[in-house]
Amino acid sequence: MPYMDKVKKWFFEEEDEDDVFEEEPVVETQETSAAQKASLFEKAKSNRASEAISNLNANSNLVLFEPRSYSETQDIASYLKNKKAAVVNLHRLQKEQSKRVIDFLSGVIYAIEGDIQQIGPKIFLCTPKNISVAGSINLDDDESEVE
Repeated sequence: MPYMDKVKKWFFEEEDEDDVFEEEPVVETQETSAAQKASLFEKAKSNRASEAISNLNANSNLVLFEPRSYSETQDIASYLKNKKAAVVNLHRLQKEQSKRVIDFLSGVIYAIEGDIQQIGPKIFLCTPKNISVAGSINLDDDESEVE
């Protein structure tokens, strides 16, 4: 069948009774449309709140580390890059290794725009940007150094 015949048939072909759908006229008042808009707004607001809560729950993880060597520091960095907070206990490391770990983690924290705080002698809290910490812990000057 030539191309023009196909076009004519498509435009001018009579519709079967089964294919005809009658639409009912929609009468919309200002009251119903305002109510529908309010309902849609509440649903969207509820969905955003649910997503925020689920994201908060999904992203709010705290991992505890007690490294025995400097080589374990990359594991801590991986958790921080994945937006998980880490408490790092350096009691098992010698003074020189502790300094290297803190230097490395400080670089990671800077790169991910996070925060690092000493929360005890040789214990540090490392948090990514998505987790905020309220309050502070005052340490005696003797205990605040990494030994």
